[in-house]
Amino acid sequence: MNGVWQRDQLEQACERVGPTGAPGKVIAELTFGFWRFLSSSAHEKSVWVPYLHQAFPAGTDRKRDVDSKVAALHRLRNRVAHHEPLITENLSREAAKVTALGGLIDPDLGEYLSATSAVPALLRERPV
Repeated sequence: MNGVWQRDQLEQACERVGPTGAPGKVIAELTFGFWRFLSSSAHEKSVWVPYLHQAFPAGTDRKRDVDSKVAALHRLRNRVAHHEPLITENLSREAAKVTALGGLIDPDLGEYLSATSAVPALLRERPV
């Protein structure tokens, strides 16, 4: 995804919300795809280096620690949204990636996800 597409998405979200929209409404109007590609290599110099890396702990590797996990989450989310079978997926591993990503964004978020996720219990009940 290139920056032009994302600028268009942002402008459209701003238009939908209008000038008197509630704080945070523009963020809620943006698609998951918008957020997914902010960590891609195409945005390393324009977004990651000057801004986005500051949202993560020092030394966080964009590709290994963030983009690969966001890409995996995006892929899994799309498979679920399109009702594709997940029987061969290692859902424990995918859930761990989501929790790890949450912990990078905010350690309390990672702990919250670990403590409240229903995924481990559901996977234990999953037919073999």
